[in-house]
Amino acid sequence: MNKLYATLCERFGLNAYIAGDYAKAERWFRKLEQSEPNSIRVLRNLGVILLAQGRSEEAERYLLKEEKLYGSSFYRHSALADLAYATGKRKEAERRYRKALQEPECAEGGKAFHMRLLMEKRLAICEDEKRFAATRKAMELFKQAEDLREAGAHEDAVAMFLKSFELDETNWPALNNAASILFNKQSKPEEAKPLFEKAFELSHSIQVARNLELCQQSLNRTKKRNS
Repeated sequence: MNKLYATLCERFGLNAYIAGDYAKAERWFRKLEQSEPNSIRVLRNLGVILLAQGRSEEAERYLLKEEKLYGSSFYRHSALADLAYATGKRKEAERRYRKALQEPECAEGGKAFHMRLLMEKRLAICEDEKRFAATRKAMELFKQAEDLREAGAHEDAVAMFLKSFELDETNWPALNNAASILFNKQSKPEEAKPLFEKAFELSHSIQVARNLELCQQSLNRTKKRNS
């Protein structure tokens, strides 16, 4: 694979991931994997993409392989902490979040400082067995909300996503999903905006940032028409 095509595979894969099309993102990185199976960009991105798809065992293999080949780092601790958190491994998630927070990238002025708030909240949850148990219920409600959304029960889906967030204050995808339904399916940008804002405050996700931008543009157009 030539260098230009490899760069395009990475770019298209990342664009698909940002857009929430995880299957498409995986396809692009699988192409890249054929020529550089042990590169950081392949191992890390496939790990994160597979985790986003709920394929935790596969994700873990890629992320642990990256750590084995390249050693410990903030991003490896962070990704493996998220994986442990998602799969109910409380002590491992606690250990990994603690290590990630100790890395210089996460200190004030570091390039990952914006991730600190979310990780501190998750560390506190992991330190409390009862609070961590509530996050397992939050995940169950999140899946139910996804099923309701697919069935077209949009109002019930929004309520379920918000209930999921009540049980886990770090579950920013629940806020983003609820807001997306309000904005895209129910034409309620004024209700969606504060949810997008809260999701972005927690995650600093590029995907959420784009959703918030589109929501604000819609509100601006409405305001202009009514002025």
